[in-house]
Amino acid sequence: MRKVDKILQGTVFTYIGKRRLRRDIIQRVTGRIKYTADIQPAKTLYAALLHSPYPSCIVKNIDVKRAEALNGVAAVLTPFNVPQHRFGRTFSPVPWKVIKDRKILDVRQRFAGDIVAAVAADSPEKALDALDLIEVDYEALDYVASVEEALRPDAPLVHEEVELGGSVKKMVSNIGFSEVVEIGSRSEAYSRTAKMYEDSFRTQIMYNAAIEPRAIICSPRPDGSLDIFCTTQSIHGTRYWLSQALQIPMNRVIVHALPLGGGFGAKYNLAIHEPVIAYLALSTGRTVKHVSSRQEDFYTTARRAAAMDVKIGVSSEGKIEVMEMKALLQSGAYADHMVEAVTCVGGWFISSYAATYRYYEGKGVYTNLPVCGAMRGFGNPQQNFALESLVDEVAEDLGMDPLEFRLKNLPKEGDVYYGQGPTVTTVIKSMNLEKAARKLSHEFGWRTRGIVRDHVVRAVGVAVGHHTSGTGGQMAELQDRQEGAGAVLKLNEDGTVSLTTAMVEMGPGEHETLAAICAEALGVAVEDVYVEAGNTQNTPFDMGTHASRGTYVGGLGVLAAADTLKQQILEQAAEMLECSPRDLEIKQTRVVHKEAVERSVKLSDVAMRFKTRRGFLPIAVSGLRPNAAPPSWAVIFADVSVDTETGLVKVERIAGGYDIGTVVNPAEAEGQAHGGIATGLGYALLEEVGVGDGKYLNPSFMDYHLPSAVEMCEVKIYFADSFDPYGPFGAKSIGELATNPVASAVANAVSRAIGRRVKTLPLKTETILKLLTEKNPGQKR
Repeated sequence: MRKVDKILQGTVFTYIGKRRLRRDIIQRVTGRIKYTADIQPAKTLYAALLHSPYPSCIVKNIDVKRAEALNGVAAVLTPFNVPQHRFGRTFSPVPWKVIKDRKILDVRQRFAGDIVAAVAADSPEKALDALDLIEVDYEALDYVASVEEALRPDAPLVHEEVELGGSVKKMVSNIGFSEVVEIGSRSEAYSRTAKMYEDSFRTQIMYNAAIEPRAIICSPRPDGSLDIFCTTQSIHGTRYWLSQALQIPMNRVIVHALPLGGGFGAKYNLAIHEPVIAYLALSTGRTVKHVSSRQEDFYTTARRAAAMDVKIGVSSEGKIEVMEMKALLQSGAYADHMVEAVTCVGGWFISSYAATYRYYEGKGVYTNLPVCGAMRGFGNPQQNFALESLVDEVAEDLGMDPLEFRLKNLPKEGDVYYGQGPTVTTVIKSMNLEKAARKLSHEFGWRTRGIVRDHVVRAVGVAVGHHTSGTGGQMAELQDRQEGAGAVLKLNEDGTVSLTTAMVEMGPGEHETLAAICAEALGVAVEDVYVEAGNTQNTPFDMGTHASRGTYVGGLGVLAAADTLKQQILEQAAEMLECSPRDLEIKQTRVVHKEAVERSVKLSDVAMRFKTRRGFLPIAVSGLRPNAAPPSWAVIFADVSVDTETGLVKVERIAGGYDIGTVVNPAEAEGQAHGGIATGLGYALLEEVGVGDGKYLNPSFMDYHLPSAVEMCEVKIYFADSFDPYGPFGAKSIGELATNPVASAVANAVSRAIGRRVKTLPLKTETILKLLTEKNPGQKR
């Protein structure tokens, strides 16, 4: 494992690049961290939700008299006693593209699990008892449970109308959003194409599977404002959409950042029940708490299934001339992130290789299934599986080494990266994936294939992937695309530094990373930087912890504040030492003269002098919008064995090479890489939300299969030397990147081992056996 003591550019850092344990590690492993569900305010009401038993139905009538009469019940909400305006539930970077298709409660129920009614009572048990007393008259309707069903000419509409861009849109089909992206000259590329390849691929619905389920506590204040404590990755996003849903001013919604027990994208959008709980609090004037059951958590969001048709055209020299994709994205009953997902899949696809001509046509499709929103990778793992599978087919047919074929066609420094769509462009300033690929391919012995032991075959597969750092870019401003971060830094009287951020600590160590960036920028000891998760009243605007933006965007926000605070400190110290601020530097707890180190002053004395002279402590508030979203890159090698008698796939070894710019903390980066590999293995081999009769079949950890320690394998991680000038101290992202190419590498290894192309995920035993039978129709197992 590479020890990072010196980063590129010849700079030796004090904290950046150094392996550090998180300061909250003891509290976390001993269970002393307080999560939302652990908070227990006095005189709390507890909410319970009544869910639709049908994939599609109309609530004709609800009788709640017996429920309301139950002792301890404070309120019962139904579609007949709540406002009926529409709102959206995702904090989109592109506000005008938000589809408003949801109501607090609606007589029109669009999936099995949609919310029919809600109860608030003085105990969880009484709330559940009250649900049993509610009588509902349903009218069941026809439903669609797949994109194929939804796109039939005679398919029932999931929505008759929605709101988009401030106006009502009548729906004529179940296509909620579509986009076409075209880059380069089609005629030129086709004229140079010697051979064309095409194939179709499918991926499954995948549950985010955070150990901590959704939880929310809504507490009204006497002045009519509302304190929100909830499992969210974006406090400012939650504030915005709750204010829209409740139709109250944003300054009356105060959302507090709390530690998360995992998110993986699920906790970025507003959950379907959160406006309901907030409305219960407002209507009763009391604190209301709800902790989702595991089944309810399945209803909040998932990775969307995708059906993708891909074409690749290559020249006689093996250069990719043409890349085309048509994608159908199953979005569920509501449009959570539908627009962004369709757009991003196109951006990921056209950014993967430097083809002369790139074309993408994507459609987000409504179905009568629970909503699909954000999940680690945000559409990238889906398109990566399809594209990298076909790339392997092309290389094999051309007789080229699949790794060399990829390296030959990857983008280079100076190329335009489209990232999250054609309106979000970044010029690539760092690209050192080839070094990682060559090092690992040599050490891994990646060309091994077809080793047979009895009925077991073995092979190694490869895939490359990429992801943006945040959602900004040079062209993004022209499209009214919002992205930004900030921080509040304060020098305290004792010389310590307080850092207040809206970045939510989700588990990987975001706050420890921000502390290291702050300490490095100021020159203070990292132990003297205290990071506090703030609320929407005391933090600058921030999109939240998502989109692989924590280190990059959040770090830039901290850097901006640190520059201002440092200048204040040096100017005050210069006055005290009677010299120029340019002659001074901060070293741990003191401000020191660069040429005469005996001339120094304590930071605590600087803080006190600043306060007595000005009446306040040195403080800096930043807010910035990044002008780029630089891509990070990964190569994954997967060594798999396949039992040809049972179809069982076992991953023996995995190696991951990453270009993520400066590695701020190797321990945290390795943790992200290992976690991403685990997620990718689940996507490849095990995880799938089953659907039958229009309903989820396995919404529990008893029936939804996640990779365990048994499925994990030997893992090798390598970080290539890289420095990106856009990022804080040269850093880029790793969070989602770590997952994107993993399933693709495993699928390519399986395909090489059995000699047949796998085109669907997950890699079920029955799928493998069917392919083996097709290969050898007379084979006996």
